[in-house]
Amino acid sequence: MFNSNKKVFLSIAGMDPGWIVGKIAEDIKAYLEKENIVCRYGKPGEYNDEEICYHLGYAYATPQKNAEINSIFITHIDDKFKENMIVGFKDDFDSFICMSQEDKEFLLQLGFDKNKTFGVTLPVRNDYVRPLNLGIFSGYYKDGRKNDKWLIDFIKSEKNIYLVNFVFIGPSWNDIFPILLKNDCTFEWHTTSRQTPYEYKFQQDKLSKLDYYFYMGFDGGAMGSYDAYAYGVPLLIANDGFHRDIPGIDLPVNDYNEFQKELKKIITKQKNKIDFFNNNNVENYVIKLFKIWNNLDIDNTNDLNVENLMSKKQNNYFGFTLRRLMGSIKRKFLK
Repeated sequence: MFNSNKKVFLSIAGMDPGWIVGKIAEDIKAYLEKENIVCRYGKPGEYNDEEICYHLGYAYATPQKNAEINSIFITHIDDKFKENMIVGFKDDFDSFICMSQEDKEFLLQLGFDKNKTFGVTLPVRNDYVRPLNLGIFSGYYKDGRKNDKWLIDFIKSEKNIYLVNFVFIGPSWNDIFPILLKNDCTFEWHTTSRQTPYEYKFQQDKLSKLDYYFYMGFDGGAMGSYDAYAYGVPLLIANDGFHRDIPGIDLPVNDYNEFQKELKKIITKQKNKIDFFNNNNVENYVIKLFKIWNNLDIDNTNDLNVENLMSKKQNNYFGFTLRRLMGSIKRKFLK
């Protein structure tokens, strides 16, 4: 991927390296070095004729004359001083890297060159997404009295079922273990002796860690629904009995079609979350930067349509204060 001998300098003027931008610089440096690209970061005065200079502190940025590429990272613009500042140097840099498509669109509306302005989503630093925990506080009944077959049918039909960790709190769920294993499910089963000290509290503790509590039986209601409701766990439960008296049930269902529809939406949301973190990791962020710096093909289309974006942004600017004026003057003279 990184077929280049160009060295990279990350300029972090005017900021604490411990701030998030400093962390991003560390992440970029680490990944480029893993790909055998020479990379350093430091203050502008430490620049040493690297071919690419990525300015991570736009308020203090001045193009390095010896650099082939001067690229600049644009963080938030929250007052008129900063807006005027960046508009003032819109012709001085080779590329402008915004933190989002919305920020890119804002710069375009300020008159920036669309061929030099890019929206690259700020990279995530997380390397773990918590599994989706769906649980039930009830036993399993072979006679189908609690519509347990709904769950079995859904597991067999859902291609993304591997994203779920099922938590069964109650007896006899081992009867469906072969189905769970065959369909690549993750699951845990808790069944406790009545002699276990604090047995009920133990089970409630397990239930409190769920992302959703589900119950499919139309038998008047399940007390476990109260426990989940008390802990703030969203409810995917039969619209039946005393369940209907619970204010604001999250996801009441009346039949299998509604159950599978809501459960599929929950799993799709988890899939989208995982995809977001995978797509916007440091590796993909640096690959996009590398393509921009080396004029390689990159999707720079913009289908974002934010109504009244200019006024939305400017209406949220901080007002004039002496502190902001002095800060603007300081940044100008420190360049």
